[in-house]
This record gives sequence, C-alpha cells and structure tokens, in this order.
Amino acid sequence: MTDQARLYGAVLYELKLPEDMVYETGRILKENPELVQVLADPGLTAVKKEAVIDKIWKEPEFSLSMASFIKKACGAGCIGQMEDVFSVWEQCRRDEKGILKAQLLYVTEPDEAQIAGIKAFLCREYGKKEVQLTMAAHPELLGGFVLRTGDMEYDYSLKEQLADLFSA
Repeated sequence: MTDQARLYGAVLYELKLPEDMVYETGRILKENPELVQVLADPGLTAVKKEAVIDKIWKEPEFSLSMASFIKKACGAGCIGQMEDVFSVWEQCRRDEKGILKAQLLYVTEPDEAQIAGIKAFLCREYGKKEVQLTMAAHPELLGGFVLRTGDMEYDYSLKEQLADLFSA
C-alpha cells in the first residue's frame, strides 16, 4: 500500500461522509473495473473524466463531496488504488469505534466460551472495546489454532509446535 493511498484513505475518513455512501462508491468501483480503467487513462482529459464522475456520483444518492473526492483521486493518479483507500477508511472507522479486526484459524471449531475468551484477550491486549473475529477451518494446522491481528500472529498450532521441536 502506498503512502498516497494511506493519505487519501485518511482524508476520505475526515470528510465524515455517510458510511453507506462510501460503501456504495467502493462497490461501484470494485464491480466496474472498466470504469477504473477509463478514469485512470492518461489519454483521457480531466474534463471528460469529470463528466463521467458527475454522471455517476450525482445528488441525491451522492454528495458533491464524494464526487469531488473521486475527481481529486483521478487528478492525483490514485484512482487505481481505491481498494487500498477504502481499506484505510475502514480501519480509521474501526479505530474510532474501538474495534479490532482479527482472524482465527482452527482445526476444531471453538465453542462460544472459547470465542468469548479470545475476544476478551484481544480487547485487553489491544485496549479495544470490540473484536470483529473472522474464523476459518485449517486442518493442516493438525491441532490448536492461529490468531492474527494486524501484523501480529499468535501461533498455538500443533504444526508450529512440531516444527519448533524438530528445529531445536
């Protein structure tokens, strides 16, 4: 992810646009890669790009601020990085609400009490109010689990324990 995408994501968040408007803009760009190609085309004039933007991002569904933001992203050449921009916006939104995003990989699905314990641990460890936990079965772990959040990984899998045992 580029610094430019991080900056634009933070700016988008600071605009305080309605969440549904931001999600809808992200959906439009993701589902229409041809649109992104047109908006990123250096051979197309800014006037023509702005005309396309004005047709799609018009009131009442979208505010003038959203249309202006998309125009600025085009002008800055980062319209092709909008997935990263929206990812930064989402992270800013979670940070403000005290929400941590985490992933749990397991062999045997944990019960509700275990999930609650994992969430409590993460809230305590990271000073958050809530955890958005996605879970997925990974039988190749052989046993145990792997918990990931941000750039941290807690590996309590049997596979990792066996690897440590044989590498010692």
